[in-house]
Amino acid sequence: MAAKRGINAPIYKIDVDSAMEVLGEGGQVADLHELIVTEYNKSKGGPETYKAQGSAQVGGAKFDLYLNDTARPNLSAWVKFFKGSGIELDDIYNQMQHLVCFVTVDDDLYAYTSGQALVVFERFIDISFPIEVGRRIAKPEVTGVRSSQITGDALASNIHFRDPRRITYTESLSNVWTALSGQVRDEVLGESALVSVFGEKSKIRLDVSASVRLGPRIEKPEKILELIKWLAVKAESPLPNDDGWGALDAIKILNPRKKKDLIAALRLALARRIFVDHDYANLAVSHVDASTYDNASEYVVSQGKESIYEGDSPPGLEDIVGGVQIDESDLVKSLTSVSIRTTNLDYGSFINTSGTLLSHLQGELRHESKTYFLLSGKWYEVDASYIEQVTKDFLVVMKDRDVDSSAVGLREWNEAVAEGVYNETAINGRFFINGDKVLTDNVELFDGLASDGKTTYVIHVKRDFDVKVRDVRSQVINSAQLIENDLRIGTRVKLRDHYKRLVARGRATLSEEEFLSLFELPRTYILAYGTKVKVDESSLDAFRSSVARMEIVSLDNQFRQIGSGESQAKLQIAWVKVVEAA
Repeated sequence: MAAKRGINAPIYKIDVDSAMEVLGEGGQVADLHELIVTEYNKSKGGPETYKAQGSAQVGGAKFDLYLNDTARPNLSAWVKFFKGSGIELDDIYNQMQHLVCFVTVDDDLYAYTSGQALVVFERFIDISFPIEVGRRIAKPEVTGVRSSQITGDALASNIHFRDPRRITYTESLSNVWTALSGQVRDEVLGESALVSVFGEKSKIRLDVSASVRLGPRIEKPEKILELIKWLAVKAESPLPNDDGWGALDAIKILNPRKKKDLIAALRLALARRIFVDHDYANLAVSHVDASTYDNASEYVVSQGKESIYEGDSPPGLEDIVGGVQIDESDLVKSLTSVSIRTTNLDYGSFINTSGTLLSHLQGELRHESKTYFLLSGKWYEVDASYIEQVTKDFLVVMKDRDVDSSAVGLREWNEAVAEGVYNETAINGRFFINGDKVLTDNVELFDGLASDGKTTYVIHVKRDFDVKVRDVRSQVINSAQLIENDLRIGTRVKLRDHYKRLVARGRATLSEEEFLSLFELPRTYILAYGTKVKVDESSLDAFRSSVARMEIVSLDNQFRQIGSGESQAKLQIAWVKVVEAA
């Protein structure tokens, strides 16, 4: 049988409007690929990672190819596996090539990749495009669903990438996404444009995630261009009557082009709410890389050359708005003219974040009787029945995972005390380590570590119960994954590294072995939230953030996977009472 030629590459569509807004409005789509790659290379802080390999005009479109020039061969694991056994392999090496080819078609930009080149542009992916295609060309039956974390390190670490993905009910709004598998409809298989690309096929597998991937290989650039153009047409065609993937629209991203007017109206409503009404309920300032942002040592907010805020703690909206020069004739401009930049002086200038105020806003908005989420600069429309179901499950989780804060040893929280100060003395009357802002692999393993000799409590603390629950959910999951994986492997490399960092910051006086022994005890991961009243069914109207409710349900589902098998880990949620200052 002749070897199959060609490549089987995932095809992505770039959200041109989003990329232009971040990288420079007024630019040309034809230059956007270069801006994206330059920005990525700059973010790595070292030698140029992705280098241009050339350009070509193909069928009226422009192809621009880039290669990761820093990738090096790795010694095969088979060599190490047999070493000392009597079987001696010569040194053999593996090397994965990381390539991205951008395809500019009129005013649209697409990309296809190999290896882990997705990291170059992942925050600019049009995540509505794959689903729009899938709903129109796939059979109604979904043959496979896969949840996984984004591969790569686009924003400091692979487990922190928080660009929201289209999700199913059981998943988070942040660091996971869903891959759906199915088969192309029989009537679509015979379309001449598809036959021209792949030839006549009795069936074609379709995988939809952040990209579209069809089963057969593609032999040359002319054919992949034909496929891209065909996919673009299908994405705009009418939906079939038996649309089996419609349930995915419980939360649907607003397409920047199709919903341009609606997004403009939402931005104006948001700007009025912030700058005119000074209503900050269910809104928060954060960043897609939450851990880096929350643990920065310096925060700078500016508008043009004017400094608005400089400090060592994250600014709230109230800290920002008072210093903004507002253009009454263009309120929305203030959302993008204000920039926020962070630096972590303990870990080097390359650990930083930056972006506009708009890209830092997380929250929800009611507009014309509908609910919308704003997450890292993207807008989502949320189905009312979905929120109702989430709320029911949220109340169950809060009841099932509840633990009295006194059982953990958590003190009451004086409302005049900032979160960082509370973390210093959060535990009363038992062994305690303050781990606030101490990172390993860019993960804060705990705000506090406590033990009663029978159980070790890995505590993550957050003031209030609102959209910022997103951040603490991410911290709990990232912490649990790192710790439990380290224990499962058995080397304790990450925990030993974290111990050294704690000692260097003057946070730990016990020996390394004593520190490690704490994790031999059963471990309870605590999400501790500080509010004046406890969040339960009776007080639900006082805590209206749907995002917070969804993140708690997500946390419960994700932790079930972490705490399964031989792990001695479990999750509990503790209410810390916030009391008035004396």
